[in-house]
Amino acid sequence: KDMPLEIVLKHLNINELYRLSWGAKNTHGEAWVKMKADFDARLETMTKDALRFKWLKPQGVYGYFACQAAGDDLIIYEDGTGKKELTRFNFPRQPYDDHLALSDYYASVESGQMDVVALQVVTVGQEASDKFDKMQAANDYTEAYFTHGLAVQAAEATANYLHEHIRKELGLDEKQGKRYSWGYPAIPELEDHFKVFKLLPAVESELGMSLSVSGQLIPEQSTAAIIVHHPQAKYYSVGESRVEQLMR
Repeated sequence: KDMPLEIVLKHLNINELYRLSWGAKNTHGEAWVKMKADFDARLETMTKDALRFKWLKPQGVYGYFACQAAGDDLIIYEDGTGKKELTRFNFPRQPYDDHLALSDYYASVESGQMDVVALQVVTVGQEASDKFDKMQAANDYTEAYFTHGLAVQAAEATANYLHEHIRKELGLDEKQGKRYSWGYPAIPELEDHFKVFKLLPAVESELGMSLSVSGQLIPEQSTAAIIVHHPQAKYYSVGESRVEQLMR
């Protein structure tokens, strides 16, 4: 459940933090060198503050489930016998390119083989959102901006950390497989979060997380994902995602 912040932050994607979340996307040359030095110092200060006051609390829950593919569906079973179906995920298929759906990466019902799928949910806790809200209320918009950016990337680092752990448990190479989150190009709809929460009840009971009526994760700085272990898994798009729609 709980993960050590100092170790999780080693999984930060510094380039995404600085260039995307902290706004240095179009900064280059000497200006970038100076800004990076400023950001390095800021990150060190904010990390110490987060460790001291515990406003970043990396936590996660994951589970393995027996599964088989049936067309565009991934059937989740209670156990490896395949006698009891718990739920099924219906994945959209690309209307172009390779016509992929995530279910393609799993053994089919027709094959007679049972496969395994991992699901994970992570968060850095409500405290990060509370800190951001307080800064906004105090008109401290600059610090609120940097706090929000770090919290978002810390949640992603937590997901990376847990994904790495799952890879090791499955005996996979460090680069094998991919992690797909709902609301993004390959699986754009958020409604499947409700199924994930039912399959992983500790997300609510242990992490204290919840879902909005539209399936968005609460707290905000959280992610849910399906881990695909297939060695040929790749990222792709099936059209405009829910995240892209919200950003329009």
